[in-house]
Amino acid sequence: DTVNGNIKLVKNPEVAFPNDFDVYDPKVEVDIKTTAAGTSGTKTIEYMAIPRYAGDFEIPAIAFSYFDTKTGSYKTITSEPYKLHVEQGKGGGTSSPVVSNFSNKESVKYLGKDIRYLKVNGIHFVPNNELFFGSFMYYMCYLIPAILFIVFFFIYRKQVKENSNLALVRTKKANKMAVRRLKNAGKLMKENKKEEFYDEVLRALWGYLSDKLSIPQANLTKDNVETELAKYGVDDALIKEFMDILNTCEFARYAPAQASDAMDKLYEQTVDAIGKMENTIKK
Repeated sequence: DTVNGNIKLVKNPEVAFPNDFDVYDPKVEVDIKTTAAGTSGTKTIEYMAIPRYAGDFEIPAIAFSYFDTKTGSYKTITSEPYKLHVEQGKGGGTSSPVVSNFSNKESVKYLGKDIRYLKVNGIHFVPNNELFFGSFMYYMCYLIPAILFIVFFFIYRKQVKENSNLALVRTKKANKMAVRRLKNAGKLMKENKKEEFYDEVLRALWGYLSDKLSIPQANLTKDNVETELAKYGVDDALIKEFMDILNTCEFARYAPAQASDAMDKLYEQTVDAIGKMENTIKK
């Protein structure tokens, strides 16, 4: 269904597939539309899982939480469990795997036969005077891996150094970028554009946390933000202040129109919270 709000913040539901399934990364498609009425769109998530053996399986119920704009509260919906019946493929016993060519998964047990047939064609015998041990190719088999190891080691060190410098630059510029975004939010506040104001404050906060913690914004959630901030020694009160501002912004976008002093108060709280964070996390 088409929904209103920030589609990018919607998390993928966690699906607990049976252990005998090979599970691949889900395919996610997001279609976002922005109009005068606000932001809306759809997010389609396709899960791919392949059973290894025939039999009956059950996928537990899937829970999904969302914010109901009509009631102004968070709700959770739960699906029914999915029951699957997997048929045995042709040419295999009851204990043979359904699919056996999983090169990127753990080795599939070969239960259908005890011993494979002996290969009799394409055999090449080498005379005794052509021993591999001590030959040129023998020493090259040792030399080439050693050279490749040294080359990749220096490439790896160079890449680590470049990534470290890039992360350091982003961290140092985190406050400047946040101030720039908050200035834009201040203009929207003066123009009494409520929804755009709260969106801009959210972008400022998530962008600041992404730059400061050196974590891509797409990988940030409220849970891991609290964990990462605690690692940097940020006290619980300041972490709670940040979380309260995020929750207030998300709720205020769908709440009835509020007085301008509410936006002004939130703006001052945001500036103050970022200032405190700068004094706590110094890189």
